[in-house]
Amino acid sequence: MGDVIALLDRDVYSMNQVDRLLDLSSGTAARWIDGYTRLDRRYEPLVRVESTGSEIVTWGEFVESRLISEYRRQGVSVFRMRPAIASLREHFGTLYPLAAAQPFVSAEGRELVLKVQQETNLQPSLRLVVRNGQIIAPSMEVLRFRQAADYDGGDTVSRFRIAQNVVIDPEYASGEPTISGRRLRVATLVEALAAGERPDAVAEMWGVTCQAVEDAVRCSNVA
Repeated sequence: MGDVIALLDRDVYSMNQVDRLLDLSSGTAARWIDGYTRLDRRYEPLVRVESTGSEIVTWGEFVESRLISEYRRQGVSVFRMRPAIASLREHFGTLYPLAAAQPFVSAEGRELVLKVQQETNLQPSLRLVVRNGQIIAPSMEVLRFRQAADYDGGDTVSRFRIAQNVVIDPEYASGEPTISGRRLRVATLVEALAAGERPDAVAEMWGVTCQAVEDAVRCSNVA
């Protein structure tokens, strides 16, 4: 458990980096993670228990923001998730309930999430699990999140795959996108292409496949 807590609590990003890596509009990560004030109204954080004013983002905070981004892309108001997230923290005994596998993988976890959704009147478009007859399954947003996530063999997300050959891993390159299995930053390959090198030459130079170079280009908006 100590290693899991250390990973989730590890300082990895700035707020601006989170916006870029998750393809969010400027300032969105700060609003989700630390809350904000608009027209004299205070909106409390979605991700943090309470505002700290810190611009530094932990891996756990990034993972939760990654899941929240799946809902935001549907055009719904994610701040309505706050009561449910707060209740999930309490029920699962963790600061990062959205970063853990248990709420979505185990049948007992999904049952508990369903109960929390009902108790907090979470609107249908924001539900984390859905009932289909007798089966309680993760929502489409959670499924997309889980398809991109790799777990550490335990209960926590250890990295995200953003293309076949590109991952985001807090253990490598300060969490910036890298080629899978390598400490090679995507930005390094893209910079070589921008300098005029041919894709096949870049692949040979860095000992990667041409497909990896293509993936790096596709992911260059977050590199």
